[in-house]
Amino acid sequence: MLDALFRPQSVAVIGASNRELTIGYRIVQNLVDSGYKGPIFTVNPKAPFVKNFVAYKDIRDIPLDVDLAHIIVKNTRVPAEIEKCGEKGVKVVIVNTAGFREIGAEGIELEKEMLAIAKKYGIRVFGPNCQGVMNSDPEVRAYCNFTFTKMVPGTISVMAQSGGVGEVINNRLYEMGLGFRMYASYGNQSDINATEILEYWGKDPGTKVILLHIETLSDAAGFAKVAAEITKNKPILAMKTGRTKLGAKAVSSHTGGMMEVDASTNLLLEKCGILTFNDEEELCQAARALSALPVAGGNRVAIITNTGGPGIIVTDEIIERGCEMAELSQESQEILRENLYAEASIANPVDVLATATPEHYRLAAETLMKDPNVDIVFVNFITPFFVDTEGVARGLVEVAREASKPMIVVAMTEKEGWAATLKIFADAGIPTFDLPEVGGRVAASMARYARLKQRQDSTPVSYNDIDQSVAARLIEKTRNAGRQFMSQSDAFSLLNAYGLPVIEVSDVAGALAAAAEIGFPVTLKVESEDVVHKSDAGGVQRTLFINRMPAGWCSTLAPMKRWKKPLPI
Repeated sequence: MLDALFRPQSVAVIGASNRELTIGYRIVQNLVDSGYKGPIFTVNPKAPFVKNFVAYKDIRDIPLDVDLAHIIVKNTRVPAEIEKCGEKGVKVVIVNTAGFREIGAEGIELEKEMLAIAKKYGIRVFGPNCQGVMNSDPEVRAYCNFTFTKMVPGTISVMAQSGGVGEVINNRLYEMGLGFRMYASYGNQSDINATEILEYWGKDPGTKVILLHIETLSDAAGFAKVAAEITKNKPILAMKTGRTKLGAKAVSSHTGGMMEVDASTNLLLEKCGILTFNDEEELCQAARALSALPVAGGNRVAIITNTGGPGIIVTDEIIERGCEMAELSQESQEILRENLYAEASIANPVDVLATATPEHYRLAAETLMKDPNVDIVFVNFITPFFVDTEGVARGLVEVAREASKPMIVVAMTEKEGWAATLKIFADAGIPTFDLPEVGGRVAASMARYARLKQRQDSTPVSYNDIDQSVAARLIEKTRNAGRQFMSQSDAFSLLNAYGLPVIEVSDVAGALAAAAEIGFPVTLKVESEDVVHKSDAGGVQRTLFINRMPAGWCSTLAPMKRWKKPLPI
């Protein structure tokens, strides 16, 4: 069914308009400008034409079949328009209109009504409160969206819950000369959700990298299962927002999702093999590299530089981010010593000097690529006027094309004067980065992805002392009680079932003895089913010593620093 969303044979725009500063105008214009391959139908009961298209008063009046319909009318009119779409046989609707779950109780009821009608006719709903989708495939060219990014074909598919974030990412990819494969900004995801889209893109041969912006996950377990399979074959990069209390509050007002500080989602994402980021620029730069370069085998980096300072900057950046400086083999050192200038440094970083020739660069790159102690080759390249920089670029490109390891190139230059040199890298699909620290962050991201990939490919750790029946019973007890959160005592029983040690005490003396045994500092938490967010209620106290146990406080201490086993997700 998602083919009708991303590869529609025909598109109708309900609420199409001749007024330029409207969504109903912009969607029609984007479909035309993008070169959409199918027929476009406009629906407007008051205008005979929209742009140069005949305007139908009702979608049911359109003489041909309609795969996909945009709905851009007042929120209270949306259910009626979906009813008409059902009678017409429309497969998917994109509800761009806002004013549903995100506005409160009235909007929730309206969204339920809309979905009930759609379900009656077997219509899938994308949105509401959303931008839409795009597909840059030359055979489709579907710009079913009201935004402004130029649609350039690429291999990175972008999914963003926030349309604004999505536009920033798409525009940055365009500035990098990358474009994108497919794009989706799904808003409230009342029906078609992130997990379905992710699975669809995982099977799309034109998508090499998937890039995500996430505010809320409606189906965390299903998402994790799908993502874990995809990351075995292609990278997924994600940025989760709403990590702070105020950020989570903003997410709640934006999407109508639960207001909850989310400290665990990144852990879930990484468990699935997803590379996580807190910075959009870093996210885009890493996607750029992973879409063009081989996957790294590890975190050992070897640096080639023609000036010392930038080499030191890269070294600091990658070490601070968990990489290692590769220990070059004796054979590699001998080759470099015999063939580079006598004054060159053959330690890592390898400083070939400012006067290094194309032959020097090529030999150094080939040597490091062949070194079994090297996982990532990093080239810092300032473009001196007294060096054949185009020859350097050609040599590095030839090495990179034949290599099974990634080569990250930082070209520190004035772009107009050395445009021909940069074009050699661009034409070969080898990304270049402007600053050594930016390249260093990309190298660190590739090393992180290598670590996640290795973990995905390894045999999962299993334990034979977990009492799954007790765990299942406790979870079922909470569900049957209609609660979303487990009681404190049941939570500690669940930890015990998984072999995570918990010391239970019944009075102040026992608490003091237990705290002395596990070592300070300790944390006291209020025990009450009415207090879910304990820190918000002032119900969490961290202390270096205990001289009294306040009434109503939890009488169970969990020695966090002694926990050895992870709780399986």
